[in-house]
Amino acid sequence: MLSESSEMYIQTVFRLSEKNGEVTIGMIAEAMGYSLSTVSEKVKKLTDQGLLLHEWREGVALSNDGRRLAAKLLRKRRLVETFLVRMAGYSPYEVHEDACRLEHVVSERLTDALDKMLGYPARDPHGHPIPSAEGELNGRETVPLSAIAPGSQAKVSAICTTDIEKMKYINQLGFLPDNMCRVIEKAPFDGPVMVAMNGKNVPVSLSLASLIEVETFDS
Repeated sequence: MLSESSEMYIQTVFRLSEKNGEVTIGMIAEAMGYSLSTVSEKVKKLTDQGLLLHEWREGVALSNDGRRLAAKLLRKRRLVETFLVRMAGYSPYEVHEDACRLEHVVSERLTDALDKMLGYPARDPHGHPIPSAEGELNGRETVPLSAIAPGSQAKVSAICTTDIEKMKYINQLGFLPDNMCRVIEKAPFDGPVMVAMNGKNVPVSLSLASLIEVETFDS
């Protein structure tokens, strides 16, 4: 049985690979708040266990077994988050810490029961896809809000941060899964992105806009 720490590493590699493609030791260290030496040691251990693929000075990837495990862990995590929002009255930005604690003690039987009780949801409260019981993950073609051109219409797909304050602020601005928006203009350099949404214009910093994944449509 894997430790909670090992499970968190597997999930982190999966999330980083979803967002960035190639994953490095440095990216894992930054995401998890650990030193490079600590991460290198753990990656070697998980590689020896057949869950990760890693060669010296190469990127880190999930093996087939690691990917199956990641899907199982993410299914638990995202169903727990969905339960906390729908049934326990949490806001989406409040679920991270409690979901992190609960996911490690939720059994497969309880995971299946949550899935059925919630009506087999396709996405969690942040817009991320929930893997099926068979490990299938149906994602969408998305891009960061920061990357689309002025005049583009878009639908919010997912909010990609575990930072509670950033998540709260982004949600309060009106960026919630499935909300529609349109980019009006983008200031040069690191200036804000001006977005029309819910009948008002909302300025969003470039760094926050990079955390908002959207589906684009022809303007």
